[in-house]
Amino acid sequence: MNRFIVLLLLLVLLPPVAVADQSASLLRFAPLQGQLDFVQLKTVQGLPVPLRSSGYLQISADKLLWHTTAPVDTKLLISPAGVSQWQQQQYVAVAGSEFIGQLLLAVLQQQQDFILAHFQLATGPNNCLLLQPVQPPLNQLFSQIELCGQQTLEQLTLTELNGNHTDISLQPQAGKP
Repeated sequence: MNRFIVLLLLLVLLPPVAVADQSASLLRFAPLQGQLDFVQLKTVQGLPVPLRSSGYLQISADKLLWHTTAPVDTKLLISPAGVSQWQQQQYVAVAGSEFIGQLLLAVLQQQQDFILAHFQLATGPNNCLLLQPVQPPLNQLFSQIELCGQQTLEQLTLTELNGNHTDISLQPQAGKP
């Protein structure tokens, strides 16, 4: 009888733990830190070729500098407080960008709590991780975010509901790990 009660308790208690562990194991990329080069290709319906930009990211625990060097030199400072753009020798906050700042940091740094609260996770082709938004505002903008790489995140694809998509390739800067 005691074994039956223990078994029943285990069956009742284990499924939520197993689901949480399974979701956590899908977040397999090491958080990104330091400086990375990026190439971004934005495919927009109606344009014959993707829009290409490149530059580097400087990532720390609480912020991200997104410096596009080509085709135009621009800087964005991204933090949980939002996105700020470099203008006239200072960063100027972009109104209403708090959630975007949180999203970018969470994805690049694999912040499990944020990701699990806003996305359904699945394994996609080539062993990529698919993040499917489950609530507004994300599910009103994106159909999915695909994360690919070996140990660290190397490729992101953001697929918008309108059919446009953005592919971002990341790699450590030459000479740096």
